[in-house]
Amino acid sequence: MALGLGIDAGGTATRWRLVDAEGKCVAQGSVEPLTGHLFSTAAEERAKRIVGEVAQAAAKSDKPVGIVAGITGLTRDTPAEATMRSILAEAFKLPEDKVFVAEDMWIAYLSHFALGEGILVYSGTGSIGYYLSEDKEVIRVGGRGNLIDDGGSGFWIAREALKAVLRAEEDTPGSGWGTPLGSCLAEALGGTDWNIVRTFVYGGDRGKIGVLARVVGEAASRPDKTALRILREAGEELARLANSLIKRVGPRPVALVGGGSRLHPIIAEAFRRDLVAPVEVIANDVDAALTAGRLAAMVR
Repeated sequence: MALGLGIDAGGTATRWRLVDAEGKCVAQGSVEPLTGHLFSTAAEERAKRIVGEVAQAAAKSDKPVGIVAGITGLTRDTPAEATMRSILAEAFKLPEDKVFVAEDMWIAYLSHFALGEGILVYSGTGSIGYYLSEDKEVIRVGGRGNLIDDGGSGFWIAREALKAVLRAEEDTPGSGWGTPLGSCLAEALGGTDWNIVRTFVYGGDRGKIGVLARVVGEAASRPDKTALRILREAGEELARLANSLIKRVGPRPVALVGGGSRLHPIIAEAFRRDLVAPVEVIANDVDAALTAGRLAAMVR
């Protein structure tokens, strides 16, 4: 049975699907996040280990005939792309021409649109606006990482919430942690002591911090005014990405996707309200790993 392996590697997890020729998923799993930032030997060794875990798990079903992988932080036609393709080919004992590697947004875009058809705005651990033209030219806005921007992303939401609570606490003790938002954050962090907060924030990676965005969504549902404000501003940040692309490529349907956009209805409401053109907004997520697997199953 000819199987294709699809991989969707984001900032929170690396999801994989083995898909048959009819497009049906026959095996699936998830491992830790895999990144295309292969800028050191240590990063390459980590990538080999994670890919090896996927290969070991997938081998319980069957060997794929091809692989299509979308990986966060990776850019096509770069040394990192060639390295990642080599790592995957070696782990699965496949010729490199049976392995297609692209940034995760490439696969996400094709999960929602044909080439050139629409605009993708993604909010997960990070955020990005993305357009893939009919001749496969990529136009990105945002997506520059949490140290520069990533407005409206899970990381951004979590950071803004922590900042708001800590600043309120500094002004008036009890006015930060004593709110619904502060209470939700304290439970997720394991306490309110600065050493506990600092260890959580600086002892992990951006994906761990991004998970706190779910807590902000919970606090907004109580409702907490600060949480609602932050999530509304997140929607406005994501609309800015869509508007930048609308100005450059013209009005097109916009897909608002990713877990960060699903935290609370106010995000999508603010997003729609701030769009500069009356375009269709698609708000349903599609399994990008499954799409990648279906494409991989077609490899001959």
